[in-house]
Amino acid sequence: MTAEVLLEELKALALTVGVKVRFETGNFDGGYCLLREERLLVINRRSNVTRKIRTLALGLSEYGLDNTFVPPAIREAIDDELAKALQEARAA
Repeated sequence: MTAEVLLEELKALALTVGVKVRFETGNFDGGYCLLREERLLVINRRSNVTRKIRTLALGLSEYGLDNTFVPPAIREAIDDELAKALQEARAA
């Protein structure tokens, strides 16, 4: 699966679970947030595709997908990004 396809699949998954995805420009990394009781994943428009995937994957894992069917390839991508983030946090 290409990075662009994975990004589209993650965006579709977010919408399926009721999380709106917004691409904005600014000085921020992005992530999951609540705004006026609306669940959002805000992603920096200027980030590269890999960073957008990571932001979406981590935001979705933070939201929680335990009760949602996620295709195995997408679940694996989310788990991989979460593992990378945990490894980086331990190294810091």
